[in-house]
Amino acid sequence: MRHVDVVIPVYAGYRETVACLTSVLATVDSAWARIVVVNDCSPDPAITDYLRELARTHPALVLLENPENRGFVATANRGMAYDAQRDVLLLNSDVEVANDWLARLREAAYRHDRVASLTPFSNNATICSFPNVCRDNDLPFGMSVDSVDAFFAQRFSADDVFEVPTGVGFCMYMRRDCLLAVGDFDVATFGRGYGEENDWCQRAVAAGWRNLHLANCFVYHRGGVSFAGEQSPRIQRALQLLDRRYPDYHSRVQRFIARDPARLVRTQAVLGLFAAPQQPRVLLVSHKLGGGAQQHIDELAALYAQQAAFAQITPASDGESVSLTFFDRGRRLRDGLFFRVESQYGQLLAILRALGIGRVHFHHTLGLAPRLWLLAADLGCDYDITIHDYYLINGNPTLTDCDARFVGEDSADFDAHCAGHYPLPAGVDGGQWRDNQKLLLDGAARHIFPSADSARRFSRFFSVRPVIAWHPDYAASQPYPQPQWRWSGDRPLRVLVMGALSREKGADVLESVALSLRGARIEFHLLGYAYRALDDCVIAHGPYDNERVHRLVEGIGPDIAWFPALWPETYSYTLSIALHNGLPVVVPDIGAFVERVGARAHSAVVRWDQSTAQWRAFWLGVLDACALPAATAADAPQAIDSSFYAGDYLRPCPALRGDPAAAVLEQLGANLYAHSGELSRAERLLSRMWSLSRHPVAARLVSLIPFKMQQAIKRRLSRRPMHDIVGQ
Repeated sequence: MRHVDVVIPVYAGYRETVACLTSVLATVDSAWARIVVVNDCSPDPAITDYLRELARTHPALVLLENPENRGFVATANRGMAYDAQRDVLLLNSDVEVANDWLARLREAAYRHDRVASLTPFSNNATICSFPNVCRDNDLPFGMSVDSVDAFFAQRFSADDVFEVPTGVGFCMYMRRDCLLAVGDFDVATFGRGYGEENDWCQRAVAAGWRNLHLANCFVYHRGGVSFAGEQSPRIQRALQLLDRRYPDYHSRVQRFIARDPARLVRTQAVLGLFAAPQQPRVLLVSHKLGGGAQQHIDELAALYAQQAAFAQITPASDGESVSLTFFDRGRRLRDGLFFRVESQYGQLLAILRALGIGRVHFHHTLGLAPRLWLLAADLGCDYDITIHDYYLINGNPTLTDCDARFVGEDSADFDAHCAGHYPLPAGVDGGQWRDNQKLLLDGAARHIFPSADSARRFSRFFSVRPVIAWHPDYAASQPYPQPQWRWSGDRPLRVLVMGALSREKGADVLESVALSLRGARIEFHLLGYAYRALDDCVIAHGPYDNERVHRLVEGIGPDIAWFPALWPETYSYTLSIALHNGLPVVVPDIGAFVERVGARAHSAVVRWDQSTAQWRAFWLGVLDACALPAATAADAPQAIDSSFYAGDYLRPCPALRGDPAAAVLEQLGANLYAHSGELSRAERLLSRMWSLSRHPVAARLVSLIPFKMQQAIKRRLSRRPMHDIVGQ
C-alpha cells in the first residue's frame, strides 16, 4: 500500500476549516499520511493566518498557497500533484473525521482490485448518504461523529463495499496508479467546481477501474460552505456537461438508486444505532392514512427527541403485512422493514425485543391485523391507546351517515345510520364490533383522549380510564395571542377555511354558502383542497405543508377562520393554526371546538347543522354588524391534564438498552422496505386526475359520478390520503 496525501482545498468557512483540520490532525498517522492544504487565495484573512500558524507548528502539514483564486478544480489538482508517488484522499474543508478512518479507507482501497475511488458513508453524500440516501441529513440520533463512525467500523469490514457509478468528492480516496492512468481533474471543462469528480470517475470506469462505496467508515459533511449561494447554477451546468459527455450517466445513476445495494447495510446501521442508547423506546402503531393521527405521532417523536426513541408500525397491505420504520429526532427515516404478519410475526417480535422496545402506543387499528393487538403482551410491556376518531365504536371514524352528517349517539338505529357511510364487515353488527374492540381497549394502561368531548362520547360505549390531554401543539403555542377584530367594512370580509375538506369537514357547506353570498362583500378562501373541485366562488389556494402554513395564512390575510365541520372532531390541528395566528373563529357546537374555544373573544359557536339559508343570514349579520356575535360562556369541560405531555407521558416507559445481535441483523435482507414519499404509477395517474378535476368543465363532469363510485376509484388507485398525493 502506498503512503497517502490528504488533500484539502480551502477557500471559505473559517469555523468549518478549523473543525476539519483539528479532526484530521488528531486522526492521521504521520508515519504514512501527510496533510496537504491548498489555500485558494481565501478572502478571509483569519483563514490565511490560521493555516500559516498551523503549518508552522505541525510538520506533518504542508501548506500550498495560490497567489490568486483558481477555483476548486485547479486547486485540487495542485494538491494531488504535490507528490506523484502517493495516493490521494481528497477532502472538503467542511468535513470532520474520527478514529482510524483513513486507515480503513486505505485498507479497503487495496483489498479490492482496480479501485479508482472509494467513498465512505456520510450524512451528506448523495448516493452514499446515511441514514436517508440522497438526502442531506444531520448526524443520526444526535450522536457524535466518532460514535457513529465507531459503530460502522465495528459492524462492517473492508469487505463490505458496493460498486457505484461515481465516487463523491467530499471525501474520496483515489489510488495513485489510477491517477497516473487516467489523469487529474478536467479544469478546462469544469472550471471552478462541481462535476469534476464525476467526470474523473467515468474516465476511470472507461479505463477498466472501479468506483466503490465503503460501509465501515462514516464521516461528517456539513456541505456547501465554499460555494454557498451559487451551488444551484453550478450543479445544473455540471449536470448538462456530464449529460453531453456521458449520455448514459444519469440513467446509470438512477438505476443504481432504484437498485440501492447498500440499503441492507443502512438499515442494519439504523437498527444498531437506534438500539444503542439506554433510553425509553416506544413503538407507535397507526393506520397508513396520514392526517391528524400521523401529525400527532410526528409531534410526539419530535417533542421527546432528546429523551426517547420511537419506531412506528403501519399497515402495508391491510390485514396482511406491516412496515416498521424509525424516527431520528422527530423525522421518520425513509428505510425500514416489512413483515408479513401470518408468517413473520415471530421475526418481527424478535426484532422489537432486540431493539429494547419498552412500551407500545396504539393510535389506530384500521388495516391492522388483530394479531398485532397482542404485541405488548408478547413483548412483556404495557401499552396505551390514543383515540383520534370514533373508528372503534362502530367502524365509522366520524359517526356520520350516508350524507356525511353527524349521527347522534341517541339516534334510533345509530349503528345502521353510521354503517350507511362506513359499512361494517359482512355479518357483523355494531354491538359485535364493539365487543371485538374491547379486547384491545380493556388491556390498555391508559386511554388518552385529545378532548373531553371525545372522552365523553367513548365512555358511553366502553369502560375507559381517560387521560384527557390536548395535543402537545397546544402547549408549544402558549400563550395564544388574544384575537383582534380588524375588519371595518372598507373591503370584502375574508373568511378562511383550512384543511383537506371531505364532505364531513364541510366542503359542500362551504360551497353552498359561498354561492348563496355571491356578490356580497365577503370572500371565502380555502387553504387546502376539497374532495372535489368547488365553484370559483371559493378562492382555492391549494395544499400546504405544516412548515409553511403560518406564512401562507399571513399572506392571505384572513379576517375570520371558519370551521364548517359536520362531525364532532376530536381535536382539530387546523383550529390550532387559527388560534396560533390570533384569528377570530366561527366553530360548530360539537366536538372539541367548543371546549378549545371556550369563552374566547371574537369566537362564535354556531349550530353545526344550520341550513344554507341560516348560514347566509349569519354571515350577512356579521357584515352588517362588522363583528361576530358575542361569545357565550361554554360549559366547563372535564379537567384537561395540562401536565401529561410535559412529564407524565414518558414516566412509565422503562429506559432499556437494545442489543440487536449480528445474527438478527443479517437475516433482514428479505424484509427491506423503502419508505418513500414518491408516488406509484397509479398514484401519479390519480394526481393527474385530481388536477384535471379542478378545471370547471371537468368538475361538472365529475359531479355526475356518484360519490361512492368516486371513492371506489380512488381506493382502487391508492389507499394513501389525497393530501399525501396532491402535495407532491
